[in-house]
Amino acid sequence: MTEKPIIVIAGATGFIGKNLIAELADKYTLKALSRKETKSDDIQWVKCDLYNLRETEEALKGADVLIYLVHSMNKGTRLTQAKFEDLDLIIADNVAKSAKKCQVKQIIYLGGIIPHDEVMLSRHLKSREEVETILSCSGVPLTRIRAAIIIGAGSTSFKMVYSLVKRLKVMICPSWANSYSYPVDVEDIVRMISLCIANKETYNETIDAYGPEKITYIEFMHLTARVMGLKRYIFPISISTLYLSKFWVVLITGQYFEIVSPLVDSLKYNMIPKNIKLFQKYIPNPISLRKSLEKAIAKEKEIQDNSVKQQNSNFLENNVRSVQRLSLPSGWNAIDVAQEYTKWLPKFLFFFIRSKIDGEYIHFKLFGLTLLTLFHSFDRSSLDRQLFYIRGGFLVKKPVFANARLEFRISPHEQSVVAAIHDFYPSLPWYIYRFTQAIAHALVMEMFNKFLREKSV
Repeated sequence: MTEKPIIVIAGATGFIGKNLIAELADKYTLKALSRKETKSDDIQWVKCDLYNLRETEEALKGADVLIYLVHSMNKGTRLTQAKFEDLDLIIADNVAKSAKKCQVKQIIYLGGIIPHDEVMLSRHLKSREEVETILSCSGVPLTRIRAAIIIGAGSTSFKMVYSLVKRLKVMICPSWANSYSYPVDVEDIVRMISLCIANKETYNETIDAYGPEKITYIEFMHLTARVMGLKRYIFPISISTLYLSKFWVVLITGQYFEIVSPLVDSLKYNMIPKNIKLFQKYIPNPISLRKSLEKAIAKEKEIQDNSVKQQNSNFLENNVRSVQRLSLPSGWNAIDVAQEYTKWLPKFLFFFIRSKIDGEYIHFKLFGLTLLTLFHSFDRSSLDRQLFYIRGGFLVKKPVFANARLEFRISPHEQSVVAAIHDFYPSLPWYIYRFTQAIAHALVMEMFNKFLREKSV
């Protein structure tokens, strides 16, 4: 009996991931990745922090195909000092490195349609495109599936529209609501992903997924209202008001601003599919928009009727992730950056802070008091990545968390270096830390970036 191919799903707990598991569970051996402990009788769940390269490598061992459904707009720590696109860079780079090391045969990535006729893309769309580029740097065959609005219960984009239509009888829509899109049903997306698995025709191809109707967001809301049996009055205005729209959507829908903001920024573009040949071949009859809305609305009502609010479901531990993308002087590697940082920091702080290198350990001291001790992990470091575990010091909460670390990594696709602190638990009380040490660290990294830019000249 032939063994089933092993498929790893990164982002398995999300909207697409849950639908994909239901589609693939009987056909393949699935490994679903999650940040939290998850158990199931049907598939193997693997606890994996994708910010951690070692854990990512372990998770991808033996995998034939990786399906990448990850985005970083959700908060994973209580304090995240980072742009979501820099978080996306780290995760994508970890996955690319691990896929190459584990000899994965194919990566399938679900991203967003890129309107290439636009000069300035939104941060969200630029990040989606950058993730594609980083994953392709692995050398593993990459299948890019792109979509605009995906219709289905649990979809963030759909829930935003559903909540607005449900709660507001009258809406005044800015000019971005006249942008065009081809909303596509989640079933068609899942089928397309399934048909791409180990399909060499789709290797290193871009596939734009789309529904059969071209529609503006205003028309989309009108249709949603009709399917819900509601009478809604929607009036367009000629101004954009993107920033005001974000706060309005957050207020009405209850979604996090960190999620709403980048999505709303992307609504001003016409999302017109261009790379459609393979989608037409494999999904010749996509589900109609009305039928898609009927299914999604019925399921959304069912979910809300059966939902039970858990007071502590969004509780985040008092840990920190801080990420900065810095300039990289020409000819430098990660070793150069790390060495320069340990020499530059005491100079920047007027020699109040002194660094002492003791073999694999680096101690940062203030008047004899050890503030921070780093352990240089030579076996996990390379020319493009230098890793230091945080092993103690006055500023670190005891007992020290084993995965607390500082890293410098070279971006695989551009002249930049990423400095990142992960899983750091400060010893200072949280309300003090946020307004002292956290701000000081951000300032230090900003000044180090300025120093690197001067070195680049």
